[in-house]
Amino acid sequence: MGYLELKVLNYLRNNGSITVKTCENNIGSTELRKLISNLRHRGYGINDYWEQGFNRYGIKTRWKRYYLEKEVGAN
Repeated sequence: MGYLELKVLNYLRNNGSITVKTCENNIGSTELRKLISNLRHRGYGINDYWEQGFNRYGIKTRWKRYYLEKEVGAN
């Protein structure tokens, strides 16, 4: 497992969920989608859902929030 994947996994364990923006601000990577894909491929039960709100310009937008539902090897 790569360094950034481990950082994302630990962030999910400690904070419950993550978005691309929080990943960029707290982990320093803009590649959250790829890191999540790699973790899912390794067997981690990471789910997601859409959130919506307004950006800094007042334009309606949406983004995904990822959360850890199941650890590898957990029943």
